[in-house]
Amino acid sequence: MPVKMEPGELKELSESFRYNDTNKDGLIGFAEFVEMLGQLEADVGDDEARIGFDEVDTDDDGAISFDEFVAWWRDR
Repeated sequence: MPVKMEPGELKELSESFRYNDTNKDGLIGFAEFVEMLGQLEADVGDDEARIGFDEVDTDDDGAISFDEFVAWWRDR
């Protein structure tokens, strides 16, 4: 069963997703993910970033959808 989220929390995640989707294609690509990690001051190398990206990209399509983004933040 999906975890319920407060409307305000979902709105915040939506805003964060749109902010990090810098090319506005509705997805977060690897370069955008790396930029986001930098903004979060995460100290990770390229290999670690790729591992993290692949964990978030659960359908393995090479991009992070909003649903995958929400699931990732919810599980943090």
